[in-house]
Amino acid sequence: MTNHAPLAERTIGEYLEKLSSSDPAPGGGSVAGLVGALAAGLGQMVVSLTLKRENHALLAERVETLKAARASLLAAAAADERAYSAYVDVTRMPKSTDSDKAARRAAMQSAITHAASVPLVLAEAACGLLDELGPVVQHGTAHALSDAEMAVILADTSVSAGLVNVRVNIPLIKDEAKARALTSRAIAVEQKADRLKARLHAALVQRRRA
Repeated sequence: MTNHAPLAERTIGEYLEKLSSSDPAPGGGSVAGLVGALAAGLGQMVVSLTLKRENHALLAERVETLKAARASLLAAAAADERAYSAYVDVTRMPKSTDSDKAARRAAMQSAITHAASVPLVLAEAACGLLDELGPVVQHGTAHALSDAEMAVILADTSVSAGLVNVRVNIPLIKDEAKARALTSRAIAVEQKADRLKARLHAALVQRRRA
């Protein structure tokens, strides 16, 4: 399998080899999505283990939603790779003439805005995953409680890592309305993730004491 294969089709070794190279992608945004997908996978595992022991309607509903979250976050990781590669391509555009420079500036703004938007979608998906993990933490088998906790940690990390890539790009966006809109969405997802994380940690503490 080549390093240009879809992310889900690469081996771990291939991905890490590409990640550790001097190539522009994959980078931090791709890793943020992959971490979120791992969180969803852990959540799925806890659900599967629990349903193997008992019927639980609320957890049964999470089988497909967690699977969808995993796919969504993997897709977001791949989208981030493409977005950053596109930005790098723009930086290599010619700038010899005034026309070249104008075209390059316009393309640069488009690429930067896209490079901020993609990880924001990723962070929002990871925040949605945190919400989906609520029943997993509350009702998942006690034998896999540590796995449920790890899923929460990784999902929260995916949110935070995605937002890092949003905020590094926002100051480079010259369209103030677009920059404000992205900033507002970033703040909203961060605040929601913080609330969800606090609720999930409280549930974990309560279950450990039970």
